Amino acid sequence: MNRYFKVNRADLILIIGVLAVAFIWAGASLGTGPKAELVEIHNSHGLYMLSPLKTDTTIMVPGPLGQSVVIIQEGKVFMQSSPCSNKLCIHMGPIEQAGRSIVCIPNRVYVVIRGKASGIDAVTY
Repeated sequence: MNRYFKVNRADLILIIGVLAVAFIWAGASLGTGPKAELVEIHNSHGLYMLSPLKTDTTIMVPGPLGQSVVIIQEGKVFMQSSPCSNKLCIHMGPIEQAGRSIVCIPNRVYVVIRGKASGIDAVTY
């Protein structure tokens, strides 16, 4: 029994074709979607603040456990500090695309980036 695999020309063409389609698909999906414009910040009482994504600012958001600090900087949003115990909201890192969110469940703080709708959302037959 032969332990080595031989790659012939047809196998090589198939592999290159599959990789090309994967890269084209990934590139197309990264460039689509609504343009990020606004940051919505919610706390346990509902909508706390709306802020443009282009404006660098620091926002102190009150919650049941204390204040969470949300930073908008260079078109990105991140949670700088929070009084929650496991700090998952901080470890999520910065977000910058419309539809992305940061959630701190223990402190009931929710940050989401909103954008303009970009035409068709889905088509069903």
